[in-house]
Amino acid sequence: MNILWTVNLIPRPAAAALSLPGGVLGGWVESMAAQLKQLEGVRLFIACKSDTGLDFSVEADGVHYRSIPYTKGTNTKTLRFICDRLIDETKPDIIHIEGTEFLHAAAMMQSAKAKGVPAVVSMQGILNGQYGYQCGLLPIDDMMLSASPVSVFSAMTLHLRKTRWYKPRMKPERGIIENAQYILGRTTWDRAHTYALNPTATYYSCPRVLRPPFYKQRWDIGSMERHTLYVGNSYYALKGFHFLVEALPELIREYPDIKVYVAGHKPFGEKKALVKKGYGAYLKQRIDKLGVGDHIVFTGPLSAEEVASRLAGVHAYVLTSVAENSPNTLGEAMLVGTPCISSYVGGAPDMAAEGKEALFYRSDDPALLAWCVKRIFDDDGLALRLSAYARERALVTHDAARNAATLFGVYQSILKE
Repeated sequence: MNILWTVNLIPRPAAAALSLPGGVLGGWVESMAAQLKQLEGVRLFIACKSDTGLDFSVEADGVHYRSIPYTKGTNTKTLRFICDRLIDETKPDIIHIEGTEFLHAAAMMQSAKAKGVPAVVSMQGILNGQYGYQCGLLPIDDMMLSASPVSVFSAMTLHLRKTRWYKPRMKPERGIIENAQYILGRTTWDRAHTYALNPTATYYSCPRVLRPPFYKQRWDIGSMERHTLYVGNSYYALKGFHFLVEALPELIREYPDIKVYVAGHKPFGEKKALVKKGYGAYLKQRIDKLGVGDHIVFTGPLSAEEVASRLAGVHAYVLTSVAENSPNTLGEAMLVGTPCISSYVGGAPDMAAEGKEALFYRSDDPALLAWCVKRIFDDDGLALRLSAYARERALVTHDAARNAATLFGVYQSILKE
């Protein structure tokens, strides 16, 4: 079976073969590819979105990588030509379109239909389901009328990003989902939102294979750093980190040594924060006003090994997002066995049972978030139970061989039709 898989990044094996810097995102692509390529009779081609305009064809670790180059003038017509060429070169039995966020997904679907190749569209986030949450549930109206220039600027920037950058991408996504014959998802949330746009599509479900270090690392209550939290992202308002910032004064009152490790770049600079990013400026203002900056550590980008090590060494993991589909960071924390606290959003409740495998809170309720943290900090028995049950659940959900077999079975089912 020849499989052509389109993805929105250049996976690290291809980047290494091309002497390009490898990113820290999309590791699940590499993990699933590593499983698929081992199946008998499979030839796997991965078409990669190349933002630099680099055009390449390279083989790495038994997988054939092709580029979908994006340049300043790239349009749907250009992408359609590239996708036609890719199909002619790779002669796929089936096409797997990963994500609906970019123009090449629509172009690949059009090419697949024109050439009579079945295509399944895989959901990542769903823009049409997340539009209302892009400003992170912040009170934009109040901020606009604030006496604070930082609040006004932040509100304007967030609103403009939502309406001018995010909203135009929703129409192409709707077209992809509405015209898809086969949809691949993982959660009740993505099932509901794809059904709302296309009730006649055949829906399949397949969990993700996560990166290898998370299967190997193990949280240990005897060696972890007490009163510490790990957060996977704070760069966008959608990720809701500001609600944990609001919860910190209450937590500092009881745990003066509390520390929050936040993966990724600091979302604000020490200088020209207003120019750099509206949300970053707002976040810095709140951190400074609440006096919690000494309790927050921005780690910078982390490798999978470094994330796994962090998760193994903190007291609890927190998913702060105000909208998600199936957050990989939650799955990674559960695999390691880190006690998990999660906002009750999107597909997160499908991944863990409340009170057994994670503690859940409403995403915009800092007091409830603080209470969940307190429960874990004060009760080692609860932390140990959450850890054990979460890891047991995640080892099944993210079983590499089983999920690869499930995905291959999806392909076979579609081809039988």
